[in-house]
This record gives sequence, structure tokens and C-alpha cells, in this order.
Amino acid sequence: MGITDQAHKDFDFEIVDEFLDHFEVMKDAMQPAILALETLSEYPRKIDELFRIFHNLKSASAFLRFDAMHRLSGFVENSLDYARQEAGPASEKYIDWLLKVADQYDLWFVDIVNNRDRFTALNFQIFDTPHFVEHKGEE
Repeated sequence: MGITDQAHKDFDFEIVDEFLDHFEVMKDAMQPAILALETLSEYPRKIDELFRIFHNLKSASAFLRFDAMHRLSGFVENSLDYARQEAGPASEKYIDWLLKVADQYDLWFVDIVNNRDRFTALNFQIFDTPHFVEHKGEE
């Protein structure tokens, strides 16, 4: 049974459909928000936007028992919470990491839409996580 079939079996169709609609909107908002983190004036607003996206994905994916998505969303949310304490802009390394994360969510969206048997395995490069937001020019 595919991911979507299982979700429809376990939950009301409207709940799953609403999740997919919101997931698509949030996934599409990730990349522009991530790229804007390199601009000092945009940093505070965009880091908060990304935090809300991952917080919402964490909650919704936990409800639907999409465990891999729930765990990654919580992990990214924690990283972004720390990054919210920084003045910005984000380093290229941190932006690249967040773009890899966004790519993973793109893959997972396709997995759900295509009712695949399981979610695509996590990109191993996501484990190479910057421990903090490094400002441009710092290594």
C-alpha cells in the first residue's frame, strides 16, 4: 500500500488533501525564503518564515505519522530557532544546507503525490549540518 493510500485509510480524505495543499505551498515557499537569507535586510523576516514552515510541517507530519518528515522537520526547526538568534545574513554553507533540505521535501512531495511505497531515503549530505549560522566571510 502506498503512502497516500495508507494516509487515506487512516485519516479522512479531506485531512490528507488539505495537508497536500498546504505542503505544496510550504515547499514552494522554501527556496525563495532560503535564498533571501543572504540579504541582511531580509534575514529576520525570512528566518521567521522558514521557522514557521518547518514548525507547521513538523506538526502536520506527526499527525499523519509521516515519521521521517516529522523528525527532519523538528531537526530543521531547532536549527532555525538557533538561527533566529543571529543577526544574519546566513553563510553560504548554511544556505546550501537548507537548499538540500528543501530538495528533500520536494522529493517527499513527489513520493506522496505518486503514492510511492515509501518515502525517498534522506540525502546523506543533510547530516553534514552547520552547527550554527556562520556569517559570510567566516569559516
